[in-house]
Amino acid sequence: MLKRGKKTPLPPGKYRMGGKHFKNDKAFIKTAVGDVQRLEKYCGLNTSSSLLDWGCGAGRLAVGVSEHFGQIRDYHGVDIQAELIDWANENLAGPGFRFTHVNVSNERYNPDGSPERTLATDPGTVDVFYAYSVFSHMNDEDTQAYLKLIEESLSTHGRAFMTCFVEEDVAGWEENPEGYGPLDWKGRLHCTRFARWHFEDHVNAARLAVDRFEYGQETDGQSLYVLRKR
Repeated sequence: MLKRGKKTPLPPGKYRMGGKHFKNDKAFIKTAVGDVQRLEKYCGLNTSSSLLDWGCGAGRLAVGVSEHFGQIRDYHGVDIQAELIDWANENLAGPGFRFTHVNVSNERYNPDGSPERTLATDPGTVDVFYAYSVFSHMNDEDTQAYLKLIEESLSTHGRAFMTCFVEEDVAGWEENPEGYGPLDWKGRLHCTRFARWHFEDHVNAARLAVDRFEYGQETDGQSLYVLRKR
């Protein structure tokens, strides 16, 4: 259970998704707190907020919430990897912090999962939605469908903070584009890249609008979007 003023448990290295720089404890905590501070600044996150951490892994953002706020009204971490959710439930769950495993399909992380899509939340209940390096591993059809679910999940003044790979003069959607970015992409959906116009067409179709866009400054060259209801 997380308690303000006490040392927050950190997941073991094998559970730290998102790149080798997260293997270091100080960097892990620093990036988590930094993202919480950005959610506070860009999305209005505060102690009264409902926060949905979609693709939460073992709870990096929950660590940041604990370190920065101590506790908020509702942190809800959701992931398709059962082992990570099990660790988070054992070590991080408590008042204001909960974690849910969803067995939905993703060709990279859960290929045998259910084709039924869900965010594991009720419509209109999410003040801040967070998805870091999630759409960077998602096919085009799921992207369009999940953006619509995100719009449905947001409260009236809710905001969605997400990252993905977007470029100006590329095909609408590509899987593991050769020679792109800092890594040698291997396996299904290691890198999914959108033309900016194509991703924003999906955003518009979902009745969302772009509040903020920052190009190429996130992990491995991803871009940041902050979205709101239209």
